[in-house]
Amino acid sequence: MGDRQRIHRERLAIGAIYGTVVYVTILVLLEEDRTDPKDAVAILVGTALVFWLAHVYAHLVPRIAATGQLRTGSFLETARDQVGILAAVAIPVIPLVFAMLGLLDSTAGLRAAIAAGILSLAAFGVREARAAGLGWGRSLGVATVLLAAGVGLVWLEVSLH
Repeated sequence: MGDRQRIHRERLAIGAIYGTVVYVTILVLLEEDRTDPKDAVAILVGTALVFWLAHVYAHLVPRIAATGQLRTGSFLETARDQVGILAAVAIPVIPLVFAMLGLLDSTAGLRAAIAAGILSLAAFGVREARAAGLGWGRSLGVATVLLAAGVGLVWLEVSLH
C-alpha cells in the first residue's frame, strides 16, 4: 500500500472512529430519554452531517487562508478524507431502521444501535492492528484495550451530560 493510500485509509478510520464515539454517546442519551427510533435516526444523521461539514470546514480554513482561494480539488479531497464521519453513522442506524419497520421494539432498536456502535469500535481496532501487520492474537488484544478506552470515552461524555 502506498503512502497516499495509507494516509487516506487512516483518515477514513479516524473519522469513522471519532464519529462512532459521538454517535454511541448520543444513542446512550437517547435511550435514557426513550427517544422514538425515527427521531433517533434524524438526530444521528443530522449530527453526522453537521460534524462532517465542521471537519471539512476546519481542514479548509488553513488552506483557504494560505492561498486566499478555494480550489474545487481541495474541497473534494478534504470532503473525501472526512467521509468516515458520515459513513460510520450507517452502522448504528441499521437497528433503528429495523425498529422503525416494527422488526424490533423501540427500546431494543436503541440498545441494538448502541451495541452495533460498540462492536464497530472493536472492529476498527482489529482492522487497524491487522493493517499495521499484527497477528490475529495481538490484534484482538490491542482491539480489546482500544475498545475499553473507547467505551471509557463514551462513559465520560455521557457522565458530563
